[in-house]
Amino acid sequence: MPNTSGAESLLRTVRHDDMPLYRVVIHGGNFRLKLEGKWEKFGFYTPRFAEALDAVVAEEVALEEFRQSQKYQDLLASSLNSEQDPPFVHGEDVTQVSEQSGKVPAGLALYSESDV
Repeated sequence: MPNTSGAESLLRTVRHDDMPLYRVVIHGGNFRLKLEGKWEKFGFYTPRFAEALDAVVAEEVALEEFRQSQKYQDLLASSLNSEQDPPFVHGEDVTQVSEQSGKVPAGLALYSESDV
């Protein structure tokens, strides 16, 4: 049985057939991280799923659940940003879907902002 957090287990348990399911692509950026011995700014994309009455609420639910995740907390702890140059996260590409797909929760697809 996969290891899931309490929130993820609750989401699976409370799934209502009449509540729409949305896939929300979360985009984060401006994370100053040290990789391969070099400090650099990185961004990421990660898909998340949320049940909600509409796409706007689904985006907020997905963002809040992601902000509470250990993955996000670890990323913040690893980043070295000043208060004047904070990292960001926001939802993009909110799509209603019939079911969850892929690994839940998904990992982070990191990219170097210097490559963009």
